[in-house]
Amino acid sequence: MNTATKPSFNYESFDRQMEGFLSMSYLMIDEWDECTSEEMTSDLYSLCIKGARLCNMIDTDLALQQQDLTQSRHGKNQDYYLRLNEIMRPLSELIFKAMDEMKQQKTLKRLGASEVQMDFSLLMPKLQDLLSPTTEENARSKEAFALLPMLFNAIENELGLIPISQIPWELSVLNLFKYFASICLLLFHFQSLAKMTDEEVNSEEAGRILTGLVQGYVDSEKGQEELRKFIAVMKYEHDGLLLSATELMAERRQLIKLVPSAFQTCFMENIDDMSALAMSIVSIRPLPNEDDFETLLSVVAKYQWISERLYEHDHPESISPEIFNEVFHTSKNGKPVNMKRLRKVIEKMIGMIDKKNHWFCIYSVLKYRNYIKDPVATHFAQQMQHHDWFPNLPKHLHFSGETLTEYNGYLNDNTYPTWNKERYEIFRLGKGKKKWSPTLWLKFQRLCYELDECFVDDKLDR
Repeated sequence: MNTATKPSFNYESFDRQMEGFLSMSYLMIDEWDECTSEEMTSDLYSLCIKGARLCNMIDTDLALQQQDLTQSRHGKNQDYYLRLNEIMRPLSELIFKAMDEMKQQKTLKRLGASEVQMDFSLLMPKLQDLLSPTTEENARSKEAFALLPMLFNAIENELGLIPISQIPWELSVLNLFKYFASICLLLFHFQSLAKMTDEEVNSEEAGRILTGLVQGYVDSEKGQEELRKFIAVMKYEHDGLLLSATELMAERRQLIKLVPSAFQTCFMENIDDMSALAMSIVSIRPLPNEDDFETLLSVVAKYQWISERLYEHDHPESISPEIFNEVFHTSKNGKPVNMKRLRKVIEKMIGMIDKKNHWFCIYSVLKYRNYIKDPVATHFAQQMQHHDWFPNLPKHLHFSGETLTEYNGYLNDNTYPTWNKERYEIFRLGKGKKKWSPTLWLKFQRLCYELDECFVDDKLDR
């Protein structure tokens, strides 16, 4: 339930593609022994394309579900995991048969079997958790994974584009292994999500997620237009004059009329406490629909805008002097962000890092704390080295947007408490990023926790 993020991703399309992929998989396995080689080659190629497309979408799926308060995809996650698991056993048997046939034809020797990269098995989840836990099957699974890089590099590079009627047997095997790889990756993805969405969200995390969703809505094109119209109507009804504190409070009370009925009680009880509001939303059953949730985000955004104006009425001294800013939110939970104090907190964080790539950890903590409005990494790098912020960084701490984006996909940059070692290994090895050690994710995660203490100590987020 996250309408404010990744608008190009559509669950209706994602589910439709998953259903098509699964249906075609069942059909191919059932008819494996009856299809002609041309039909099988064509089917495998089609499944490779569909599988690759889905694998390219799962990062967005993960990011959306990490921000879903109601865990509305839990049932889908379990269903996809179970159905993919059903496909895995007969598919693995086909893989083993293909391996045996390749050995008999001495194809492996011709393709350079001596250069097999055994650590490539880390690219996919270990199959002993997915298949019957027999030593023989586990050994065959690792052997199958070890063949993947060899097949990818030796066969695909050599053959190039060939008409289907002329495709040799090896390329069909390559497509079988690619399909196998996509099944493994999808299986691991939905297994992880099923576990994640089966866990209860704690109060602090729920509040962080809801805060991020509201701010994401405010920054969206639709949210900006709605808030602009809301402010314009309010000023028009007061003859263009600035509203007094009394008038602002009266306008704020009227907002309850806009709240969908499913959320009205929890809104009135908890609107000034985002964690409590988030936890009350989590407990609502049946789940409210997507449109109602988006309407709630809209009303909370309006409530917080009015609260910010009221805060400025009561605390005029808290309004920060002008300081260059294009990447940070200017308000949080109805209070303006004091940019000078935020700069002091980041300055403390800079004192705790000693490499330029550690800026990725600072960036991750700021995103986790919902301070980042503009997600463009280059803009963040430019602002941090702007003369209003930190123009005198030591040379070894100078960084660019690429310093941050090179880790995208390997570590989700705004959810460091849930960074996953297996997922990190999948992306690290899958993209050939072997210069990073297997423990880099843990080093970065520990540093993020240390940097986050700056917010706790300063109470800037309280």
